[in-house]
Amino acid sequence: MALDGIVHPGKIAIFGMYKSGTTALFYRIKNSLTGDVHALFEPDRYAPEPADLHRWVLAKVILGAPERGHRVDYATFLDFDKKLVLVRDPRDWVVSGTLFLIQQVAHLYNDDDKLNRVLELLRQKEHSPKSLPLTRLLDQVVRTDPCQSLAETLEWMKRQYRWVIEFESDLGDHCRIKYEDMVGGHLRGLEDYLGFPLTGAAEVAPEHDHVPRTKSSGDWKNWFLAEDVARLRTVFDEYLRRYEYDLDWSPSEQPVVRPEHCSQYVARVVKKRRGR
Repeated sequence: MALDGIVHPGKIAIFGMYKSGTTALFYRIKNSLTGDVHALFEPDRYAPEPADLHRWVLAKVILGAPERGHRVDYATFLDFDKKLVLVRDPRDWVVSGTLFLIQQVAHLYNDDDKLNRVLELLRQKEHSPKSLPLTRLLDQVVRTDPCQSLAETLEWMKRQYRWVIEFESDLGDHCRIKYEDMVGGHLRGLEDYLGFPLTGAAEVAPEHDHVPRTKSSGDWKNWFLAEDVARLRTVFDEYLRRYEYDLDWSPSEQPVVRPEHCSQYVARVVKKRRGR
């Protein structure tokens, strides 16, 4: 990629779970590259093209254990020149994921009665954060699908996070980036690994546009209650230790849940989803 001070095209793969910042990093890198770029946004596999020998190949690959219909041929990305792995504090991830899930479930976001019940719970959380555990809200969301339950969802999360650890362990040479460092602009280590500066903005193309929420870290403290800690500690502790996150699970004593990061955010993403 960077030879004799000259940056030559190469292949870059970004690996990360949903809601871990992969879209922002994908466009930050893409907008920093010069020359022709073969951009692959959430592909199931990589099929080389003859022109790839002379241009950049940039792939954003969503990580997920091969279950619930998630089938990605990860082996086709393993010979890329540079491999990046994004990780995020799973406690923030589960807050973001719970809210994001609402606009993923068609029989929820297309049903005004069900959606309004969820929005009422979100407004309750805003008005009185200590009155509603996050996991009770997640339970309400997943139970709109009669085939799902909170217990099954938590077990699925635990398997996913264990699988992500195993995936990275078997990845070989790569660079790990924390979501928290990325949103804080601490990318010097990543630039050194890539061999070029990230001068481009994380400006997302319209077809991949999404509604950002907080672009911050540590907000889980405003959402978690003791009931959440009891349910989620065993799900996330292994991952937290592996990636050296703070093991203090203490929620905020004076939590604040802002409407623009809660009910208003959900209303915006649902409107956008319905508009599609």
